[in-house]
Amino acid sequence: MNKLIVALIAGTFAAVAGAQAPAPAPAPMTKQEINKEKAKTVDAVTKAGAEGASTGSAADAKGSAAAKATKGTPKALPTKADKAAAAKATTAAGAEGASTGSAADAKGSAAAKAEKGTPKALPTKEAKREAVDTATKAGATK
Repeated sequence: MNKLIVALIAGTFAAVAGAQAPAPAPAPMTKQEINKEKAKTVDAVTKAGAEGASTGSAADAKGSAAAKATKGTPKALPTKADKAAAAKATTAAGAEGASTGSAADAKGSAAAKAEKGTPKALPTKEAKREAVDTATKAGATK
């Protein structure tokens, strides 16, 4: 029995030690193999760069054509006086929009002040209770 236990412990020790051993190193690459790998990498990068460059130059050509087409057209506001007049008109339009908003606010305030002195429809608690009771009875009979 003791020999069996010793054999099991020795076998376990050997298995654990073998599992922890480093993997065998790969065979060293020759200079030719290294150069081939580098060439593949360079080719892949070059192809990717060439594809990106071709799409970029096409976009650049479109932009250049659009710029040439609009080169001779006159500007919308060629002088400083025209620009100032446009800015003044825009500012006036904005001021008009703001004044109409405050005018509407003023109308609402005036209407609220006018209604402030009018008595409520049901001034006391008793009148409110009677109205609720009446409405409840009318709803129950339906």
